[in-house]
Amino acid sequence: MPSPICLRTRLLAVLLLAPSLAPLPAQSVVPFQKHLLNSDSEFSAATAIDVNDDGQLDIVCGAWWYAAPTWTKHRLREVEQIRGRFDDYANLPLDVDGDGHQDIVSVNYRSKSLYWCRHPGKTEGEVLWDKTVIDVPGTSETGRLVDIDGDGQLDVLPSGTSFAAWYEIVRPGSADAASSDGARVSWQRHELPAELIGHGLGAGDVNGDGRMDIVCPRGWAEGPVDARHGRWQWHPEFRLARDCGIPILCHDVDRDGDMDLVWGRGHNIGLYWTEQVGPQQSSVQLTAGEQELEGVDWQAVGPHLTQTKWLTHAIDTSWASAHTLMLADIDGDGQDDVVTGKRYLGHDGRDPGENDPLSVQWYRFQPDTGTWHKQQISSGGSCGIDLDASCVDLDGDGDIDILAPARSGLHWLENLRLGRTGQGSDTAAAKDSAAATSTAPQVEAYETHDNFEILLQGNRQRPLATAGDHGIRRQQILQQMELVMGPLPQPSRRVPLAIQVEGVEDTTKYWRVKLSYAPEAGDRVPAYLLVPHEVPQPLPAMLCLHQTNFELGKAEPCGLGGLPNLAFAHELAEAGYVCLAPDYPSFADYQYDFDAEGEPYVSGSMKAIWNNIRAVDLLQSLPCVDGDRIGAIGHSLGGHNALYTAAFEQRLRAVISSCGFNAFEHYYGGDLKGWSSARYMPRIASRYAADARQMPFDFPEVLAAIAPRPMFVNAPLQDSNFAVVGVRQCQDALAPLLKMLGQPQRIVFAYPPAQHDFPTATRQQAYAWLEQQL
Repeated sequence: MPSPICLRTRLLAVLLLAPSLAPLPAQSVVPFQKHLLNSDSEFSAATAIDVNDDGQLDIVCGAWWYAAPTWTKHRLREVEQIRGRFDDYANLPLDVDGDGHQDIVSVNYRSKSLYWCRHPGKTEGEVLWDKTVIDVPGTSETGRLVDIDGDGQLDVLPSGTSFAAWYEIVRPGSADAASSDGARVSWQRHELPAELIGHGLGAGDVNGDGRMDIVCPRGWAEGPVDARHGRWQWHPEFRLARDCGIPILCHDVDRDGDMDLVWGRGHNIGLYWTEQVGPQQSSVQLTAGEQELEGVDWQAVGPHLTQTKWLTHAIDTSWASAHTLMLADIDGDGQDDVVTGKRYLGHDGRDPGENDPLSVQWYRFQPDTGTWHKQQISSGGSCGIDLDASCVDLDGDGDIDILAPARSGLHWLENLRLGRTGQGSDTAAAKDSAAATSTAPQVEAYETHDNFEILLQGNRQRPLATAGDHGIRRQQILQQMELVMGPLPQPSRRVPLAIQVEGVEDTTKYWRVKLSYAPEAGDRVPAYLLVPHEVPQPLPAMLCLHQTNFELGKAEPCGLGGLPNLAFAHELAEAGYVCLAPDYPSFADYQYDFDAEGEPYVSGSMKAIWNNIRAVDLLQSLPCVDGDRIGAIGHSLGGHNALYTAAFEQRLRAVISSCGFNAFEHYYGGDLKGWSSARYMPRIASRYAADARQMPFDFPEVLAAIAPRPMFVNAPLQDSNFAVVGVRQCQDALAPLLKMLGQPQRIVFAYPPAQHDFPTATRQQAYAWLEQQL
């Protein structure tokens, strides 16, 4: 079977000579040492080859190469800068001219070109590498090496956003080919189906026929017997995301013998995998049976809910900009893991989550649970992964290291699984090295919770002056919330949703589906899903969260009892939104014991947040939903839980909070006992004496963690639960931050003359506002 996209070169044969040592236990933490090799590097691609023929892997990154073992920097070539970015979106190691030396192939966006740089061979002194343009086919995000035609020779596969083709080396057949100057080498362009044009590409044997296929966000192209001249057959079998990272990894994740896909959002939130399943398998189980659906035609509603043949699962939605993905056996257990990291400002801060701190992490799949175990390698600072990184045994000690290039600097992440080799680094690396550990980060303690003009880091205070500063402050706020709520669950809790449909009712304009889903092992969340009859294209969706009503729970926002003014899920479904209304733990149909032995959650609030994050997973999985147009709405209990969830879950693009909060000091005079039961946040009493002055976070910070995403706040003037003076305090605190972010109008505050209610006029105002946001 042909291998998927080649992320390693023949130089990785060094690994075969390394000593074979026992792998770590399945859940062991693999330690890494972070080395900063060049803080000034602004190149987005890097690779490892033996530049100087000394038998050691050196680093090539943009205009420079770094000689092992001290990583001394040498000039390699000139790289053009176009509109502020270096024209070097890939560093693909390939012996183009057959002379035994690895050359470099680059695939680029701004110049729209492919070019290669010829290794000059062993020379005295510094000799710049010659550059030869291969083609100017159009814009490419980057490219990868793949043996497309199965001839044993790696080819170049660009991720073209305006074209689809692959490139084959054509070398001269004469005896002096190896000593040629490279001028006699030519390239053959082979066209691919136009459906492959776009952001994101991968390659692997999708159907198990022994030939290379190519995947993209909209489906896959089946490789013909003759990849050069044959016809590629298009299969529009799945829908990923329009900004998939590169490559889309083709990998048998669950080890069941067929090819699955692993992909990230290159310019958005999240890391996902798409499982290839049998034709009869489905993402939804109809437990009631079609004959028990009270006259509803399941064939009419079922296709809007059900994934077949390919099932997409969220892996991790706590970070953004996964533009580059790699497969490598990080822990030495004989199974490939997924390695990825956050890109540095790919769209200059305009993408969701792009201003959050950089990170690098790897994920191990756990077949017994169907979940992923995440290990953080680096968090914060300048270490990220941009467009073309490498997993390679850089120091020759027998384990896999990570070469991490970004426009924020060049790093080597040294795998210490087998211990230290003693290989050195340059002065900059020695100064900036830090062991990546799993210990909890220090949580900054601010004197007040409504000042967003300063940033604390360690013992230093400085002005909060940029969107990147806000990203750091946002992470600090989440850490402050976790002190009270407990930690946000890791991906290892993200079991398959296992959606079960118990019944469907038809209304005038939508279907009301009663279902449950698994947020984690051993638990199921009851919910109503409202699906409009008319679904001409994927629709926006809303997570609809109920107030404190123990008997009705989810039924009230669906209009099945309670206050008419709180039937917002019903009203939004009639307006054309897909709406999901889950029960809060221990409400209505959801039996949950917060005092049970072994209860893993510190607070009911964090349990509800996790359930809601999984509800967003569910909405994104539905064919009828546009996964980039999801918001949340809630009243009272639901009002603050919508905010809590949005703070941790950036896939929520707009939030409506009704009667949900004020600054803690204005909640019943600062007495927070009402927040401190087991179903909410018991640490408020046990650690912070139910005293607003001792709390490590407050609602101005919750709003700041959501900003600049749009919010609509309904704060009635006579609300006896949440005194409006405390809401105005939050509004005033947010104003300087929103101005700094260039989004002064992103939060709308409505103050109707009402009590603890969501009046009709205010709801209509909120719905009109929501239509503009989603």
